[in-house]
Amino acid sequence: MADQQQSPCRILVMASGFGSNFQALIDAVAAGRIRNSKIIRLFVNRKNVQSIKRAEGAGIPWEYFNLISNGFIAKGEKDEQKVAEARHNYDAALAERILSAEEKPELIVLAGWMHVFSSGFLEPVEKAGIRVINLHPALPGEFDGAGAIERAYAALKAGKITRTGIMAHYVIQQVDRGAPILVEEIEWNGEELAELEEKIHSREHELIVKATAKVVDEILEKRA
Repeated sequence: MADQQQSPCRILVMASGFGSNFQALIDAVAAGRIRNSKIIRLFVNRKNVQSIKRAEGAGIPWEYFNLISNGFIAKGEKDEQKVAEARHNYDAALAERILSAEEKPELIVLAGWMHVFSSGFLEPVEKAGIRVINLHPALPGEFDGAGAIERAYAALKAGKITRTGIMAHYVIQQVDRGAPILVEEIEWNGEELAELEEKIHSREHELIVKATAKVVDEILEKRA
């Protein structure tokens, strides 16, 4: 009865590639596994990615917004200060697009979003009360940033660790250091890198759904 009286929790998804985690979220919302929720929009920062087709197939509006194509920086720019300024300006403009929309999200899910946000995005979104969560293929405090699976594999092969894992966490300026929402350890049984990658990715779909459902529950309860 409570769900029937509340409007759906508004979710915005950001993706940069194939979008299998995005598809898992679409399916979970449709099946009611993420209760009383609606994916209101998809943002992509790469052209012609499969995520767009998934959005169109589900009737979800999408938007392409790119650092270079939208004129924030010239392709191939190497000056670190110019790059940092461009990224900050891009982030601020993206936040403005989201916050000025008629239908604003309550939750943003980064589902394979290959861009590290600066304060230009995170501060205005936080002030607006919007939560931002991310999926990362490593355990908290281990292998932050890009290439996490490859670095974990090297450590496994060297005998430095015996397991790796995945986590869903809140997004803060320190890359992959936000508070964990859900964490799952994954054993290594001597698999080669490609097998380990497949094993990890097969677990990610369920974790991102469970984590999103958990945060949506909290948002709905706070509303009530």
